[in-house]
Amino acid sequence: MDPVGVPGRCRLVHADAGPAPGLRARVPTGGDRRYPALGAAGRRIHPQGAGPVSSLAGRLIGPLAALAVLAGCATFPEAQPLERVDTGSGYRYANLEGAENSEELFVILSFSGGGTRAAALAYGVLEKLRDSWVEMDGESRNLLDEVDVISSVSGGSFTAAYYGLQRDAIFEEGGRFQRQFLYRDVESDLKRRLLSPFNWARLASPTYGRIELAEEVYQQLLFDRASFADLADGGRKPFLLINATDMDKGSQFTFVQSQLDPMCVDLDSIPLSRAVAASSNFPIAFTPLTLNSYPGRCGYQEPPWVANALEGLNTNPRRYYRARHWQRYQEPERDYVHLLDGGVSDNIGLRPALDALRAPTLQEVEWSVLNKMNRELVDKLVVIVVDAKSENLAADVDTSPRSPGPRQVINTISTTPLANYSFDTVELLREALRDRADAQRLSLDAGTGMHQIDLYYIYVGFDQLTDDAERERFQGIPTRFRLPDEEVDALRHVGAELLEQSPCFQQLVGQRDGSTGRLCSH
Repeated sequence: MDPVGVPGRCRLVHADAGPAPGLRARVPTGGDRRYPALGAAGRRIHPQGAGPVSSLAGRLIGPLAALAVLAGCATFPEAQPLERVDTGSGYRYANLEGAENSEELFVILSFSGGGTRAAALAYGVLEKLRDSWVEMDGESRNLLDEVDVISSVSGGSFTAAYYGLQRDAIFEEGGRFQRQFLYRDVESDLKRRLLSPFNWARLASPTYGRIELAEEVYQQLLFDRASFADLADGGRKPFLLINATDMDKGSQFTFVQSQLDPMCVDLDSIPLSRAVAASSNFPIAFTPLTLNSYPGRCGYQEPPWVANALEGLNTNPRRYYRARHWQRYQEPERDYVHLLDGGVSDNIGLRPALDALRAPTLQEVEWSVLNKMNRELVDKLVVIVVDAKSENLAADVDTSPRSPGPRQVINTISTTPLANYSFDTVELLREALRDRADAQRLSLDAGTGMHQIDLYYIYVGFDQLTDDAERERFQGIPTRFRLPDEEVDALRHVGAELLEQSPCFQQLVGQRDGSTGRLCSH
């Protein structure tokens, strides 16, 4: 598939490659009766008095016609339909279980949004995990190799996706990820693509938007033509959950095959660059990203948990609404899904982990941690939340009697709800872990034999910094795709430092005893 075209339609190319082949105005050498001003050799014959003006107009006909054709055929790349649902193929958690990674030490990472600030902080955490080891069953295990799932949104998705695709190559000093993204002025790349006259005609198309231009930039800088098929073929953990937001439902949309099964869409046909673009699709700055949907065409069978959940509005409303959204993807008239930034629905990427701790079956959540704990497959559960949230420390609106201006109001309504929602999500996760720890303790006291699991919740965020000036410095770093090199260096360092200083992390890497059912939450 052409990166910005659709099979069987117009062939398009990137802006920096010049006009698409076949779109130049051509003149037959023998003249053309339809254009009497053209001579036998295709030379223009100027009527008396016409002169250079008519000549200039003639020269513009070809390029203008080409741009008109280009605008007419520019469209988003189509995802391919799934012929039939096959749980034994595609990018699914179960299909990665053959990798050298044990589930008895189950590690979940969540990477928040926040542009390059978030990407660099997550990068620093990965660097620390690479250099950390834990003792289990008499053997030393590398913590990064033991990561089972990475859930990410927005800026954090760049780090997650590149690591999932390239593994340790992400750590090369001066390597592609550092050179082409982390230390690069990506904003200028995006602006150049937007300001190219070649792209203005493409943007005139109702099915081609600014998000397609952004995807082209990310593809060129980082991902080339890699798709989820490359992740599936690798068969290695971690399982990547790149999250966006479904604009129609307001719910989280995750790029995994199980999410696309009800839509009868083949995830293997979707480029990684497109998923990352959707995840980081900040509203207004970019247009919504559109995915095709082919409901009812692949023999999809609705799993039993959906009907069960629809009966529990009052007992489990979150599960009820998840089931409703699941059903809507199967409605035959819904041929498209429009996606926004993942931060709109969950700016720390933690909701999938919360669902995995609550879902009792693998049919509901394919990597259900609750199911694995109940089957005594997990001895240690580690959840590391990397939260790059910032604070608008310069606002200080309460120090002045003047009414805040539109810019301040927009900033508040676009950031405050996300921060509050993220806080609630963290508390829900901690509550779920406390409930499990309480149940284990009661079982141990009663001698009922519940499997005892060590539970670790580790938070990496600027709030953990004890020095006021340092904390304000990091919280004041803007959400952009362009940061000074020294700020990127500092973010990498503080990510590793905050993880290393976490009491729960220290307990994890220093613990040599067997599982005792303890909860460590800091």
